[in-house]
Amino acid sequence: MRSSLKPEQARAGVYDNSALEAYCRSLKDQFGPVRRVLLIQTPQFLFGSFNRDTARQRGYYAFPPTGLQFLYQAIGHRDLEVRIEDLNFRLLKRLIDDPDFSLDRWLSLVEGCLDEFRPDLIGASCLFDMGIKPLLEMLELFKARADSVVATGGVIASFEWRRLLAKELCHFVVQGEGEDRINFLLDHLGAQETGAPPRSGIHFSFGSSLLESQGPDETVEIRGDLITSYDLVRVEEYFRFGSLNPFSRLAGLYETPYAAIQLSRGCRGHCTFCSVRSLAGPGVRARPVEDVLREMEFLVLERGVRHFEWLDDDLLFKRKEITRILETIIERKWPITWSANNGLVAASLDDRLLGLIRDSGCLGFKVGIETGNAEMLRKIRKPGTLDNFRRLGQRLADFPEIFVGGNFIVGLPGETFGQMLDSFRFALKIGYDWAAFTACQAVRGASAFSDFDDYFETQIEDRGEHVKNFIPTRASAAGQIEHQEQVLANLDVFRIEPEAIPDEEQVKEIWFTFNLIVNFINNKNLQPGGRVDKFIGWVEMALQAYPSNPYMCLFLALAHLIAGRAERGAEYHSRALRNAAADYWRDRFAAFGLDRLLDRFPADRDEVLAALADLRVSTARAYQNRSLEN
Repeated sequence: MRSSLKPEQARAGVYDNSALEAYCRSLKDQFGPVRRVLLIQTPQFLFGSFNRDTARQRGYYAFPPTGLQFLYQAIGHRDLEVRIEDLNFRLLKRLIDDPDFSLDRWLSLVEGCLDEFRPDLIGASCLFDMGIKPLLEMLELFKARADSVVATGGVIASFEWRRLLAKELCHFVVQGEGEDRINFLLDHLGAQETGAPPRSGIHFSFGSSLLESQGPDETVEIRGDLITSYDLVRVEEYFRFGSLNPFSRLAGLYETPYAAIQLSRGCRGHCTFCSVRSLAGPGVRARPVEDVLREMEFLVLERGVRHFEWLDDDLLFKRKEITRILETIIERKWPITWSANNGLVAASLDDRLLGLIRDSGCLGFKVGIETGNAEMLRKIRKPGTLDNFRRLGQRLADFPEIFVGGNFIVGLPGETFGQMLDSFRFALKIGYDWAAFTACQAVRGASAFSDFDDYFETQIEDRGEHVKNFIPTRASAAGQIEHQEQVLANLDVFRIEPEAIPDEEQVKEIWFTFNLIVNFINNKNLQPGGRVDKFIGWVEMALQAYPSNPYMCLFLALAHLIAGRAERGAEYHSRALRNAAADYWRDRFAAFGLDRLLDRFPADRDEVLAALADLRVSTARAYQNRSLEN
């Protein structure tokens, strides 16, 4: 419910925020004016499937709290004492440093921080669904202590503000971009008023109503650098306790400090499965190039950062700006690498830009393909065509140094198995280094999931206990998919009727089969003329997140034999034998004919290439025959 405001008042820029002012006065009477602000980021991994071996191998995400750093910079002109607490980083560090520390005790880290800092205002941020459980537990802790004003924001809070306020878990929910909104709120909660312009999007409960602040809903002008915020963020230590993705590990696991960097916000696309436009607004806005370069230079020279990950959802839209940044990296000869795992738009990648990408130290990037079915591509409103993706695959032959993956989603709303098969076939043909298949997840704020309110409510009500992972094997500490009756598995997924719309459990098995066949059995870099070290580098780094996965170990063993490294091949073969001992994996291996490779391991490169060629033929025959049965 919004405060009443006549249309002529809104046009004149006059906004009625009397309810917000009255509520803030009552909070100041209770807690005093805000002088100490704690900005806190929730953990970023699923507690229910936590694996300490994965943590030790830096297999969990450890992204610096860039969003909170932007908030810190936005309120830097105020006379406030501010602390940034990245609980994801702190928790991973404690779990790795202290083998006796139990994950169940994680809230003790929060309590210690509160007791030490004693904040007047807590700003809690949660980005993804995997953070629902810790967010709710943390908010309940704040509520029980009742000694601070509590505001929450981020993706989850932005779309769940009604439920959070109805449960009295916070005083405010700041929706979408927070920089301008937090300044407007602090003008009412703090000891000083700076004349911050009014903004909508601050939700609160006052009296018996859920209300929203009044003001324009404007996108934030992103200017400046984050250098000062790094006084509160030990970015040079993040690589010691986690990673950004396989690219950051590829840059140098255990030895290469990394950082996240952002040129722009927003995206040119209108993809129905994505909520970027709902959160960041329409269009793409870029920071001044000088600000980005100054921040990068500081991180390289002062903090020893040697790898950057671009956070942008549409990095190449501002072509002039990114071109200048890449040219500057080359001119200044910074000793860095970089990657763009979020995905680049294929249509923007011509030979000149690819050359700059390669020469500026890019290890690799992903391309958002999502589906190999033309009808589905139009349905999800993806800004790309199958021809664009094919042409990029051909062009990449001239830039073999760059590792390029295509992002695919299986299980999109209303997607038939026949349409999924088009993605499978397309991934086999386009010639990228990897096909990053994920199982579709319902996303708050995305138009494709506008009727999923009951599903989202359940996630909140059960405290995130049934939150899903877009990589099905990551939902289990053992890295396994629990078999369900009536669900076809392994090569039998090709028996699914093309017109059928597979359910969630069936999609998990489709994901498993597609991933194994495309990325391992048919990987182009395990074939004659391929660049086997690209496969080895990527899979060895991916293995850090899946330490008990036997087929990764088996194919790494084969790859090392192709590369002429028999000793390393033998090590991975032994590891594959150990990991595949469980009945679950023996059944999987037998279904794909991998048991023969495991038990009668090839002796040299020629035997490997022959065995893989036979495996590709037998696998293709098996899934083609099953498809013909329909």
